[in-house]
Amino acid sequence: MSKTNRVLIIFILFFILFINISFIPKISPINYINEDIDAPKYSTGLEGADNVLITRIYRVVNISGYGLIRFEDTLTVKNLNNNPLTSILIGIPLYLSDELVYYNAIINDQSTILAERSNMILNNYEMITIYFNSPLLPQESKTIKFIQQYKEFLTYIPLDASTNSISYFGFVYPILPYKAEGDIESIFLLPDGAFDLEGGWGFENSEFLFIRYQYDYIKLEIGDDFISPFLENLGDKKIVDVSFANRDFTKMEIIELNRDIFISPWGIIRVNDDILIQNLGVIEHSTIEIVLPRAAKSIYVSDDLGEISKVILYKRTTEIRLTIDLFWHIESNRIKLFPNTSFRFNLEYYLPFENYFSANWLQESIQIDLLITQFDYLIREQTVRLIIDGCYAINSITETPISIENTKGTTILMYNSEFITPEDSKIIQFTFTIDIFNMMLRPIVFTIIISLIASLFVLIVKLTKKEQDGDVLTRDLIPFNEIREYYSLYEEKNALILEIRQSEEDAKRKKMAKKLYKNILNKNTLKIEEIQKEILPFKRALIETGETFENIVKKLDVLEAERISIKDSLNLLESRYKRGRLPSRAAYLKLSDDFKKRERKIDRTIDKLLQQLRSYLL
Repeated sequence: MSKTNRVLIIFILFFILFINISFIPKISPINYINEDIDAPKYSTGLEGADNVLITRIYRVVNISGYGLIRFEDTLTVKNLNNNPLTSILIGIPLYLSDELVYYNAIINDQSTILAERSNMILNNYEMITIYFNSPLLPQESKTIKFIQQYKEFLTYIPLDASTNSISYFGFVYPILPYKAEGDIESIFLLPDGAFDLEGGWGFENSEFLFIRYQYDYIKLEIGDDFISPFLENLGDKKIVDVSFANRDFTKMEIIELNRDIFISPWGIIRVNDDILIQNLGVIEHSTIEIVLPRAAKSIYVSDDLGEISKVILYKRTTEIRLTIDLFWHIESNRIKLFPNTSFRFNLEYYLPFENYFSANWLQESIQIDLLITQFDYLIREQTVRLIIDGCYAINSITETPISIENTKGTTILMYNSEFITPEDSKIIQFTFTIDIFNMMLRPIVFTIIISLIASLFVLIVKLTKKEQDGDVLTRDLIPFNEIREYYSLYEEKNALILEIRQSEEDAKRKKMAKKLYKNILNKNTLKIEEIQKEILPFKRALIETGETFENIVKKLDVLEAERISIKDSLNLLESRYKRGRLPSRAAYLKLSDDFKKRERKIDRTIDKLLQQLRSYLL
């Protein structure tokens, strides 16, 4: 066997081994990082509650038109005991226990502290325990913020086909087993578009859509300068009914959300959401609100009918607010969401890889929020598949997935969540080793594909050249005179049309007198009609000559018809705008600009066809 053959055989064996290794399924040993918070060292109870004083209560209640209600209670706690205090209690009504979907505690407006449901029931209230990050010493005060969100709390009543009444009936102030005095206030924020407000006792109505309840308003009526534990001394004043009417919101929920987050070491992060949203309210609704990261790009929204065209983006400092209008135009082929109907659609976008990863040789670390797409609605069930391409092994991860699947260099981590609110987040960090064989195989495949495409291109060019050589032989069949006359007349007609269009723009901008514009319009219109008659015999001659010239003439006729159609559409759009039939000036300008872009594109295509026809004369 010659030396050349031996080298060739060794190379082939090495290549086969490389391919086999690349497709061996990888077994990923996973080391989970346990980040559970240590259990509190002190037991919870009401011991010393008589010597705990709340010196300030500031409650902000945000009533969402979509069915969620958010309570943010800022409390200043003072310890009058002789021993340190490690925790306090805050109550929620038992009948709302199953409706609590989110709670969190913050101290000093920055640090999250432990809050847990303690299974303690007092006076028909379930008590939640909030632990201080450090013991509250005697005569010391601390300010904490406790946030809650509830579902199935608000009441929706239809007033007519497009208006519903939204009502909150519940406690004005937070339920505490402690005495409260000092600055006590509650503010109820209402959604945009609320009207016909009806409040309860002691409120101040504002034009900025909020209602304020201050304890100072009823001190004399109650007879106490303080609020007793569990609001007992307020009597019937502890309950308030806030009702308002609204046309822009109704109860909406995402019934099911399936998210795929595709991560590739080549620098790709793609998010794909399959969303099923349902109108659980009492009136019809046609818009869907979505919040994306500020860096999101290449956003694409679609459903079974294709792309959803009416998508409005509002870019803010830290986010992009996406509004999908399902019924902005009758031609959109979408329908409004009527009560108890659902709609399934797909959302896809890309994120900059450099914002989420760090690398150390063949290891990459990714930190990402699994709830990266946010909504103003409650999400009943969400499944997230984290798809890691080119993954040899997962080295560490901060949150355990419910399942792991390994298939030929790709690792899929599965997560599942229920009852997700706009407040929720699930940030995970994981480190994985790159599958270098799998990563090298991809550029090899791309190189082969590019080579095949280049070969096909060369083959097509050679075949085309042969066809062109054959066309040269039939030069005597080209009708030079007819082409010259047709081209000349069409060029003249095209110039007249462009002159009319420019004059119209100058007249609108008052750069040209209307009388001069009308003279140009009348003169050019008559000239165009004459050209149309003169060009007919040459047009027939070209069509009868052969298929090549027939195709060019027919394409020009179609483009001419499209140009007339766009002109009619622009006139109709302008007429509707002047009559006030369009929603806004911005919408008019956007549609007008789109029509003009199409018009310019048609002009360029006509020029190309005319140049193609002229090339036969050369």
